[in-house]
Amino acid sequence: MVAEIIAVGTELLLGNILNSNAKYLSEKCALLGLSLFHQSVVGDNEERLTRVIKTAIDRADIIILTGGLGPTKDDLTKEVVAKVFGLKLVEDLHSKERIEKYFKRSVHKVIPSNNWKQALAPEGSVIIDNHNGTAPGLIVKEGAKIAILLPGPPNELIPMFENDIYPYLKNQQPEVISSS
Repeated sequence: MVAEIIAVGTELLLGNILNSNAKYLSEKCALLGLSLFHQSVVGDNEERLTRVIKTAIDRADIIILTGGLGPTKDDLTKEVVAKVFGLKLVEDLHSKERIEKYFKRSVHKVIPSNNWKQALAPEGSVIIDNHNGTAPGLIVKEGAKIAILLPGPPNELIPMFENDIYPYLKNQQPEVISSS
């Protein structure tokens, strides 16, 4: 199977933060036996993100997107993936409850209204709990294509990938490359 990684965030393009997720995910894809031919970094722009996702869908079976799942207006990954796949965004009550619990445990206690955006998911997607933040991960399947949406912060992405996504992808890709 062919995979492609798309890192979303203008902060990556500007060099404000290092894209360590690409290195980590590339290594994991290799261990899973996934062929990885392309990686992209795209800013927080709906039109450019749409083009990058459509291109990835044409050349890969699995698209792994990192970033753009936060509560701010420029976090567009989930919305663009839903649009490209022709799916509606629907409220996930489980994610909403987790957001409430997260803020009750935090210092702030009050949930900013823009955080409710993180409880929306493309219809029919698999929700992956985020045990280190408020943005859940998502697995979106449309026909033979799979989009995996992961939060950008490595302290959220890595445990989510290790605990949920790696086993999921291992079941999708039984052939594994090992190097000694």
